[in-house]
Amino acid sequence: MEFAGKRILAPLAGITDSTFRLLCRENGADVTVTEMISAKGLLMHPERTGRYLQYGKGERPVGAQLFGAIPEEMAEAAAEIRRLGFDFVDINMGCPVRKVTAGGSGAALLSHPRLAGRIAQAAVSAAGIPVTVKIRSGFGKEPDSYLAVAAEVFGAGAAAVTLHPRTRGQMFSGKADWEQIARLKKEFPDRVVIGNGDVRQPEDAWRMVSETGCDAVMIGRAALGNPWIFSAILKGVPAAAGAGTQGMAIGPSPEERRALILRHGEEMHRRKGEPGIREMRKHLAWYSRGIPGSSAFRGHLVRVKTFDEFRLAVERFF
Repeated sequence: MEFAGKRILAPLAGITDSTFRLLCRENGADVTVTEMISAKGLLMHPERTGRYLQYGKGERPVGAQLFGAIPEEMAEAAAEIRRLGFDFVDINMGCPVRKVTAGGSGAALLSHPRLAGRIAQAAVSAAGIPVTVKIRSGFGKEPDSYLAVAAEVFGAGAAAVTLHPRTRGQMFSGKADWEQIARLKKEFPDRVVIGNGDVRQPEDAWRMVSETGCDAVMIGRAALGNPWIFSAILKGVPAAAGAGTQGMAIGPSPEERRALILRHGEEMHRRKGEPGIREMRKHLAWYSRGIPGSSAFRGHLVRVKTFDEFRLAVERFF
């Protein structure tokens, strides 16, 4: 499993399910990761958690992201991820959401580098497949701790570290401090460092690599409604003028665009029925962003409940 030089789809709760991962993979993403799941939940309620761990061969290489605060539980969960056939395990040590940090997981581990190292070591020892770790700059109440945490997890055998250079307190506001990515790579020149944060358009990815020296780039929110961003990065295609904040890359024709959106909805309906169509509302809002008339279209989406209504709405607008 190689991570250097890759375009990686970030795990996003409620978004990066098997269908969306496959679409991104087919449109240039080199690596994908599941939505974040609890190590404890996987062990105690495998049937409930298992729906987040469905994947297809076309998504490979695909990893599963775990969060947890107990090394022994992380070890057992990592072994289960291997048994399920995933290509790697990713440990989330950066999630800023309170319900995660309140249990000592996610970004809360940034305040406890040694515990972070123990968790990573437990996973590495049990997994038998590569283990990566995703972190932030710090929890927000102490000096940035990302270097200390990275030292611990690299020392434990992590194959790569992804840094989102914002503190937990920043959530997703403010500007990602790419200088921290550069500092992390300078501190660990022989290890794989993956940059994440504020890559909104294809040229941002190239600039991040150039300015920080990071080995790979992870893209999250910029892929919403724009799975083509990965192929645009590969081709070095500039973003289209006036295409909105996500910088919709020049690439797919209107026909190709409509076909992919219809396929997305068809697959969601096949897998989840009408609840899948209701989930597609948010994707349609992202797919339409920056296109004239999108505001009125988004207002109409609340009435889209069946597959036929979905298909009609897409054919009319796109």
